[in-house]
Amino acid sequence: MVNLSPIQVFALGGTISMAPGTAAGVVPSLTGDDLISSIPGIHDIANLRVETLARLGSANISIDHLRTIAEYAQNPKYYRGIVVVQGTDTMEETAFLLRMMYCGDIPIVFTGAMVNPSELGADGPQNLYNAVVAATEASAGVYVAMDGDLMDALYVRKAHTSKKSAFIASHGPVGEIVEGKLHQFSVPAVISTGLDHTCKFANVALQAISLMDDGRMLQSLPQMGYAGLVIESYGAGHVSEVWRDKVISLATKIPVVLASRAGQGRVFSQTYGYKGAEIDLQSNGLISAGGLDSRKARLLLALLLGSGRDDWKEQFIRIAQTV
Repeated sequence: MVNLSPIQVFALGGTISMAPGTAAGVVPSLTGDDLISSIPGIHDIANLRVETLARLGSANISIDHLRTIAEYAQNPKYYRGIVVVQGTDTMEETAFLLRMMYCGDIPIVFTGAMVNPSELGADGPQNLYNAVVAATEASAGVYVAMDGDLMDALYVRKAHTSKKSAFIASHGPVGEIVEGKLHQFSVPAVISTGLDHTCKFANVALQAISLMDDGRMLQSLPQMGYAGLVIESYGAGHVSEVWRDKVISLATKIPVVLASRAGQGRVFSQTYGYKGAEIDLQSNGLISAGGLDSRKARLLLALLLGSGRDDWKEQFIRIAQTV
């Protein structure tokens, strides 16, 4: 008799769990057991334990849900890996956040669906099957498994509203699942943050710049209770001259991180020298997000500030420059 790998599945809702509601449109309705029972052959690849933590659209997932998963993962006793099933809207953020809070010995694999079960071509069953395969075979780390690809949570992002191939990774996938088998060709880098599931989450704002925006909201952020700010800037780390004076002043009151709205690529540090460009901003107190996009930079800053660590700035810079 084959001994199957024990896998824990946590279900949080999302498109993969949607069914027609009483009003127009679909709503998260299916439990984790419902999802598993709809997939032929899945019990032949793993010994599954399933728990439904929530049935939510992913915009409503909280850090408490992720703390539950991280705490469970830090103390593995009866399983080889964990699968997290959720909506795709925030998956790039939840997977990254868990990667920052977890540095254990088993894989945690996030998955979901772009097409709900009531529509033709629903991709949820295949994605969930592949995620279970990955959880039984992948090296330790936090991943996203979508459309046959296995991607490091550090680099993954959602780049389309509806395509099954919506999820991409800036450095490419680390593996693929083909014919029920994981082919992993690189191992995610270990990034020790010193953070865990007990960390508090500080309130950090995210402000995107756009043409002719005068930045009038910026100066009010400290009075509104924000502990930090991430700016989604132009290009390689640039803002207008109107924003420039305001964000430099703000950086004397709260931490201000300079990220890019481009989606891929690094914030520069030594190329552009005009007022409001990266040399000017970083020499006047702004902190580079390095290779982190704005959403991930915000999550990392919120965790580090919430931890109360005196070396939060050094840790942020170290991790941002690693990515």
